[in-house]
Amino acid sequence: CKPDCDGKGGKHCKYWPAYLLRDYDMERAGRIATKHPKKKIQHTLSESSSTATLSQKDPGSRRNSLNDGEAESDSESSSPAQKTVGLVVVGDEILKGQTADVNSYAAAFALRENNVPLARVSIVSDDLDEIADEIRRMQGLCDAVITSGGVGPTHDDVTIKSVAMALGDELVLHQEMAALLVDKMGDKAVDEQARMKMSTLPSTSRLRYLTDDLDEWPILQCGHNVFILPGVPQFFEAKVKALATHLLSSDLERSVFYRVVLSCEESAIVEPLNEAVLRHPSVSFGSYPFVDHPGCKTVLTLEGRLIEGGYTHTSGRFLKLTPAASSSASGENGEASHRQSLPPAPMLNTKKEMDLNVELALSDLLRCLPDGSVLRVEENIDSLYCE
Repeated sequence: CKPDCDGKGGKHCKYWPAYLLRDYDMERAGRIATKHPKKKIQHTLSESSSTATLSQKDPGSRRNSLNDGEAESDSESSSPAQKTVGLVVVGDEILKGQTADVNSYAAAFALRENNVPLARVSIVSDDLDEIADEIRRMQGLCDAVITSGGVGPTHDDVTIKSVAMALGDELVLHQEMAALLVDKMGDKAVDEQARMKMSTLPSTSRLRYLTDDLDEWPILQCGHNVFILPGVPQFFEAKVKALATHLLSSDLERSVFYRVVLSCEESAIVEPLNEAVLRHPSVSFGSYPFVDHPGCKTVLTLEGRLIEGGYTHTSGRFLKLTPAASSSASGENGEASHRQSLPPAPMLNTKKEMDLNVELALSDLLRCLPDGSVLRVEENIDSLYCE
């Protein structure tokens, strides 16, 4: 740890976020037990040293709560419309098999817990253009985009710059982030180049504090629907949970969920299952074979769809393309015209309607399965694994 930056023997230089370390292999070892910087931070940049000099005002204010009008302007804490999410996982180490991608699972789990469909996931290398292209593509397909990784100070951390490219933003020195870094680490805790890189953000950026944890590092939101999260799994998991709960969740409820455990091979139930799927378009069916389990050979799942034919699409607001929209969604601007040409939103099923649809489909399916093949039917067990 570097000596105190304020000359008063204070606590600010004792610890700093490990993901800011210049040695990438040592990144993200822990969190910091310090308070958030106060609001209304005035920031000036010294021309001679390029270091941030800060003075703080409004000492009674701790963070930009979701109750603030400004914080609510682009994203609501809850909404009657269901939002779909695209996840862009950044990292050469994942593509090379040097580490496992556990963040996709963490995102899927947290989003499902809050009834937010994860529509798609992509993994890209630490390449500026590839990340920017993937973010643009995701924006054309989903309501919100989450990125994971590539946010440190080293040469291969290019996610923030890529987001700026994707959004057409300039990179600017972000006053609140500069203040946060000084508050957490002190002026001299990290070298000048690293601190300046971490403080330089897309011009539409804002820091979102979503919990009451005084040690919280904020989520970086860019534009109205891009959220930049750290790649270290324990930090990513905490952030995506907060994001799903406070910014992406809706007032819509999930339907009842059933899983049917079978003693027969999946190949034995293809015909009755396919017929049930056709008869019940408002229900999502799943079929999952088990190879090595002594008793359980197949697990079927049933869950109500918010919209007939599917509960997710390229947007949570729309499901089906009209013929005209299908033909217009082509060429260089295909994704943009695709979204603009979609028809008005269809009617959404209520939870009561979804539950009824599932119960009818379950009853129908059980009548058609081979005699003696059903081991058990389980309700609201959101797992596929047989014990």
